[in-house]
Amino acid sequence: MRIQGTSARKGFAGLELVVVVAVVVVVAALSTPQIFKAAKRAALAEGINNARQVKLVLDTFATDFDGQFPNDDTGKGVIEGGAGSTYSNDYFRQLFLAGATEAESIFWVKNSGVASKGAPDDKIQQKGRMQPELILEQGDAHWAYISDQGNLDTGSRPLILDGYQAGTSEWDPGIWDNKVIVVRIDGSAKAMRMRISDGRVLDGSGKDMLSAQSDAWDGESPAELLKQPWPGAEVKAKVGKGPGGTLTTKEGREIRATLVGVRGDKVLLQISSGWVYRHPISDLDAGSQKRVREFTAKEKE
Repeated sequence: MRIQGTSARKGFAGLELVVVVAVVVVVAALSTPQIFKAAKRAALAEGINNARQVKLVLDTFATDFDGQFPNDDTGKGVIEGGAGSTYSNDYFRQLFLAGATEAESIFWVKNSGVASKGAPDDKIQQKGRMQPELILEQGDAHWAYISDQGNLDTGSRPLILDGYQAGTSEWDPGIWDNKVIVVRIDGSAKAMRMRISDGRVLDGSGKDMLSAQSDAWDGESPAELLKQPWPGAEVKAKVGKGPGGTLTTKEGREIRATLVGVRGDKVLLQISSGWVYRHPISDLDAGSQKRVREFTAKEKE
């Protein structure tokens, strides 16, 4: 005898499956903007935190240099010949050479309009020795820097801020949704709104933050002191194969710089940013020392 009864259905009917998929799609569509905004806020918070850490390192540096932040004069105090003066990378490099930090990552920002897409490798030493040419290489820094300042200058003056887009004199409005991260000498750090009409950032009195008219500058022109980061290049700069050929240390490390001269017992090496530094000839392998001698002989001809 057949017994009638209800049996549990397994799975979904076609119509039910369509309804479930539709609900999932609608929920995802509603959630995506919120997720995107949350990710933006998190990235902004991380950027501000990085900039604050750079400021702390600058303060550490200033305690050893009579209150001065990195400038051309302090550069000579951390390395013979100075540490460069073209890009913000050159001034930030002093912080490493002075022993104030070893973290390249705090100078970089994800999705930067000027830095490389990949984060710095933090490889700045070889067998325990600091290698200047490895510190904050091309594309390793996002932050612009206003030089020739000290920790006793007007506290409201900007010191660290987002760098301009590569090859321009404008900030990238897409990084922080029309905002610019600014860290001042007094340590305050925040994202300031860009004026939509011209991209300017205004101070509390409604004046361009980077103009001599801004109250913080007392008539000085910060534009002349503003150092932009060394942008990550789409076209790889040719380094290490200059007139003297590629040089190698006795430890087997290839030097990624161009031989441009010889001064006493040191060679003058230039990286693609234009910064020239000195390296002991005695640290080079036999082949490289031979190339240095050949280079010197040609210079005398």
